[in-house]
Amino acid sequence: MEKTVFNWNLKEKPEDFIVSEVAELPVNETGNFYLYMLIKRNMNTKEIAGRYRLGYAGLKDKNALTFQYVSSERFLGDILREKKDSETFFILYLLGKITKRIKIGQLKGNRFSIKLKHRDIKDQDWFINYFDIQRLERNFEKGRKVLMSIPPETSWKKLSWFENFYIDAYLSYLWNKTLMRFLSENFEGYRIYEKTFGFFIPFTDYRYLMENIPKFWPILGYKVKMKDYEIKVYSDILKEEGIDLKEILRILKDLRIKGDYRKTFLRAEDLEIKGDRIQFFLPKGAYATMFLKHIFK
Repeated sequence: MEKTVFNWNLKEKPEDFIVSEVAELPVNETGNFYLYMLIKRNMNTKEIAGRYRLGYAGLKDKNALTFQYVSSERFLGDILREKKDSETFFILYLLGKITKRIKIGQLKGNRFSIKLKHRDIKDQDWFINYFDIQRLERNFEKGRKVLMSIPPETSWKKLSWFENFYIDAYLSYLWNKTLMRFLSENFEGYRIYEKTFGFFIPFTDYRYLMENIPKFWPILGYKVKMKDYEIKVYSDILKEEGIDLKEILRILKDLRIKGDYRKTFLRAEDLEIKGDRIQFFLPKGAYATMFLKHIFK
């Protein structure tokens, strides 16, 4: 099978990777929460949100220039600026008031503007919707350990934020691995690698994907209903991990993790190349870096 190494250095500087959140948050001047635009460079969303008790819809890349909506119960001023050094800063810019605190997932998606380091790219707008390495790296193995540490007699266990984060990473890893197994057994294709992670990309086009690939693939959870072929793939992959499918489903039920269904493939919307930049929109939960892996030559 053909192998490609993804060596596109995306972020020589934060302005090479610009992310702008897209959400519908109607301003209501009688609301109880202040709506701010958070603009940050070389900083973590979670660090700023924790300091000012902000509600936010999603974590944005640290090594990037990002724009996202946040909410605050307190008035923090019309403009709040903090500069750590010439390379690191954030700005909170007041937009108005809203009725409810912003919660995780409360966004439509993100617009990306990324500097092209390679002009030789594929004429393609679709991609397999894998979780990318920033979700998995150093986290999925911790998630496996957390799951395997849950004692059999547990009726319910409240997890810490970090435990949930690590388990989500492991379930994402399993989603990737099972979908890759299914696709590689049914399609010709190649693998593209970044660091130690490989992603199978089929030789096909969007129309064939629509007609021949399941539109959704299950993320494990006790409420997810799986088809026979999905059960077989998950059972095989988990057996290689040294875990029984029934056992992990019992643990997930103890933890009240319901599971979900994730779209197997997506299209980058409003795709445009202007000068040395590529611009596009992706729905929430999708990775711009994964789309770039698919168009990379």
